[in-house]
Amino acid sequence: MLSLKRSGIVLLLSVGLLITSCSSKPYGHYRDNQMIGFIDGLDEQEKTVRFNISEWAKRDEPGPAIEDWGAEYEARVLESTTITNEAGEKLGWVDLRLGQKVQINPPSTKVVTDTPDELIILSMPNEELLMRAGLLASRKGDLRTTVVYGKGESQPYPLEAFKEEEARILMNGGYSWMEHDPAYVMDVQKAFRIDAFPVFLVFDTETLVLKSERLEEVLAFKKERNEQ
Repeated sequence: MLSLKRSGIVLLLSVGLLITSCSSKPYGHYRDNQMIGFIDGLDEQEKTVRFNISEWAKRDEPGPAIEDWGAEYEARVLESTTITNEAGEKLGWVDLRLGQKVQINPPSTKVVTDTPDELIILSMPNEELLMRAGLLASRKGDLRTTVVYGKGESQPYPLEAFKEEEARILMNGGYSWMEHDPAYVMDVQKAFRIDAFPVFLVFDTETLVLKSERLEEVLAFKKERNEQ
């Protein structure tokens, strides 16, 4: 992977293509004068915010196949930096969360700087929150399984611990792990009323279809759905 940095913007390049929708410009809804990124990192001591601006950076890329590269922007938050929400309410550093969608002013197309004047925290619909958290299945008819475990705990239920048939059932539609992070924009423990970790969350392309602490229940549920 190649990293190119210029005035706070980092391009992360890797070989491959990203297959997107059939739109001529899959990220064409982004505008030059509205640089939007998602918070990937927060350094409270240095007061810096790392943004993933990959989608905004690809706004002029033609589809449906887009090269698989990423772009980051690191901003230093000064005392003079204004932080607000879309309604214009004044916020502060404590209101920043990992995963938040933020408009950065001025955009790098106008002024190349690592000390923006304004950060506007944008609202995100539930579907976007779930999608960016990697919880939703990617295709109709699929069921994606995510194991959520407590912060600082060891990753449970590794694939090598399963029998071949169990692994096949779990991996059908996608299987992944998520460490609970209460600092993330969507606290999954609160959002899905999780009482204890680890827990299995099974999603279709739109919503949660099963929450269970029991592996046997997840296997039986997915097997039945796969056979339908």
